Amino acid sequence: MSPADEGSDRNEGQISPEERAEFKRRSAEIGRRLDAARPESGKSKSAKGSQGKASNELLGRALRLSTELIGGIVVGAGIGWWLDTYLMPTVFGVKTWPLMFIVFFLLGSAAGMLNVVRSGMKMKTGPSDPTKGKPVPDDEDGVI
Repeated sequence: MSPADEGSDRNEGQISPEERAEFKRRSAEIGRRLDAARPESGKSKSAKGSQGKASNELLGRALRLSTELIGGIVVGAGIGWWLDTYLMPTVFGVKTWPLMFIVFFLLGSAAGMLNVVRSGMKMKTGPSDPTKGKPVPDDEDGVI
């Protein structure tokens, strides 16, 4: 049905009080539905900022750990490849192509995993230097 058929031209753009109340009721209902659908919309900007900071910190830790693991593997494999390709044939006259590569690849992998474990433990327990950690409160009785 068109607006002309309903007779809305005679109101000249005015809304009746009943229609205004119905409009307010419907808009309030839509607002409640949106709040229920987006629970994080009620948080303050500082809460969102701290959440973003925490996720950035976790991402930084993950990238650091993965870089340490990959770095150990690449360095070990590179040393093994260099030994097999250049050093062994030219200096010792022995062709050991896959042997040194495999040995140093495994050593690099083990070193990378060891670095990841050490870094993970340091992240978990904090720095080993006591001056860099949180201050510990003094005893109440003054006895050391």
